[in-house]
Amino acid sequence: MTAGYIREGDQRFHWSQESQTYATAATLLEYLRQDWQLDPLIAVESFFHHGGRHVDVYYFTLTQKGRQIEMPVLANPAVFRLVTHRKLQLVRVNGKPNNA
Repeated sequence: MTAGYIREGDQRFHWSQESQTYATAATLLEYLRQDWQLDPLIAVESFFHHGGRHVDVYYFTLTQKGRQIEMPVLANPAVFRLVTHRKLQLVRVNGKPNNA
């Protein structure tokens, strides 16, 4: 499954790998509220920009009823709390480049 609709009250959360590079933290949390299971191993990839700036992307693997999706989410406080609260294991897939 590469796209999903989740509805809570009057809000609808949608994310599709084909049309959206990243999911929001709110969408990730809503999937978890809808009983998707979170793999305890999380990949983190850093993208470096000029001036030493970088952005971290967290890749979460979710499963439900035999379906599995990988959901990339930009680093933010909600992601940090989820990782800490659930004691998830982070695996860095790249490091800081030598010239940055």
